Amino acid sequence: MAIRAFQKTIRSIYTLRYLRDPQLQRNVHRSQNRIESYHQLRSAIAQVGGKKELTGRTDIEIEISNQCARLIANAIIYYNSAILSRLLIRYEEPQNAKAMDMIQKISPAAWRHIHMNGHYTFRGNGQPIDLDAIIARLNLA
Repeated sequence: MAIRAFQKTIRSIYTLRYLRDPQLQRNVHRSQNRIESYHQLRSAIAQVGGKKELTGRTDIEIEISNQCARLIANAIIYYNSAILSRLLIRYEEPQNAKAMDMIQKISPAAWRHIHMNGHYTFRGNGQPIDLDAIIARLNLA
């Protein structure tokens, strides 16, 4: 009983801080937006091929499907983060405020530039993707 009362006290203190602090409200809102972006990405991955549900007949198959979707989402987020980091370095030096503002508004969970139903070949010449060459072709100014 005492633990529940203590939890209610902690929750009440947090709620009062939240109502009083506009910066905390903004931070919570941003965090919720990031979570929602991730859920939208996972939904887009799940809908590849026209399906709207997890594939698999057994619990293990469903878990494998779920973990594969997480891996794909994490790969997309890493790819986007690597590009955004390089763009940040590129436009930080000349202090290009317009480009920096654009970069800060781009979510690493964005996927509209990725063709989810595309044909992908995972065998190649063994050369890694040259992100610097991709960045060199981008112009945010």
